Amino acid sequence: MKPYILKRLDDEIAILNITENGLIEDYKLFNNNAHLAPLHEPNSTDWLKKWWSRRAVPISQGHIKQMLNDKGLLGPEDYLVKNLGLSLTDYYWISPVDSGLQWKDVNLFENEFHNDIKINSDEPDTPNVVPHYTPNGSLQGTLEKCWTIRDGKRGMIKGNRDSLSAESFNEVIATKLHELQGFSNYTTYKLLEIHGRAYHYGCFSELFTSTEAELVSAYDIEISEKRSSDINTYEHFISVCGKHGLPEDELRPFLEYQIMTDFILSGRDRHLSNISVLRDASSLKFIQPAPIYDSGKSMFVNDSVPDNDKDMLKIPTESFASNELKLLSLVKDRDLVDITKVPDTTFIRDLYSLDPNMSDSRINSIILGYERKLDLFRRWQKGEDIKAITYSFHSKNIPSPLGDIFA
Repeated sequence: MKPYILKRLDDEIAILNITENGLIEDYKLFNNNAHLAPLHEPNSTDWLKKWWSRRAVPISQGHIKQMLNDKGLLGPEDYLVKNLGLSLTDYYWISPVDSGLQWKDVNLFENEFHNDIKINSDEPDTPNVVPHYTPNGSLQGTLEKCWTIRDGKRGMIKGNRDSLSAESFNEVIATKLHELQGFSNYTTYKLLEIHGRAYHYGCFSELFTSTEAELVSAYDIEISEKRSSDINTYEHFISVCGKHGLPEDELRPFLEYQIMTDFILSGRDRHLSNISVLRDASSLKFIQPAPIYDSGKSMFVNDSVPDNDKDMLKIPTESFASNELKLLSLVKDRDLVDITKVPDTTFIRDLYSLDPNMSDSRINSIILGYERKLDLFRRWQKGEDIKAITYSFHSKNIPSPLGDIFA
């Protein structure tokens, strides 16, 4: 075992003993800096071990397993240790005891970093980067992705799960929706042509954290305080954020807008690690909801389009509720979304048609499903009981250029 110091910036939080395969064997917190520790379950005796394992890149992500084997690493936690636990979303890292390393020497917000996961074969090599660290060891999610620096801008390249480019297209559709709504707090995704993969397009988004603001997930916020049995996870999350300085009248409208736009796009992956807030580096105060991100698992991707309203309204979700209809029941202000300002079907058709692997019949099915969701949302917004309505609609075809969707 080797001893390390867990730090936030240059503040020491705990001393860790880490095994050869990268797991925390034991640790001791420094009481004077306990308030700087990652948010965690109160009264838990092994929360730091769990946090460290969650921080490591999932073995199911993209081609991580093969990459670890090629590098001779013993697992995701070993990969995380080799890169000092560094991330581009927060300021936590580990320093070998007596190494003398400081945040300025290793942080990847300001230093160059090594991109050892090349999704696009056209991405430049970075063999001489100093320090030789990468933030990919702490990158979450199962979709193939990597951090990179393009034209001096730090950001993320996301790929897809199969030969289709659908998830990357869906990020662009979500970007278009928020743009049309005039909503400002979202992540902009632009298409990238990908070479060397079964799919043809990925997408790129710029980093929205910085040396001034870090990311805290709704999951970590949710578990950081014990929830009363008479309050649901949604209201508990809003309440805990309020205690950290984020007003309810700012957070609630954001969440309601997100719920409604996810419904329109049939987004079903808004789990509590895909919802976050930004926290001030110095004061630890929650500043604002993090920009909406990770909307690729939407538009019926990797799934059939429900052929009736009953099933359409029961699309399961990983979020504050188990399906879309239950999520809509959390919304108090139905007018936060303008249903007249959404991506039209020609834009969506032209986008999907860029993919030679996507059939016309699949595109038609997705568009019909999207039109049905728009109709259901419109009726719900007017106060109708959409569980009881009989579905009818007229397909529309409004010309719309794709515009500037490429990075």
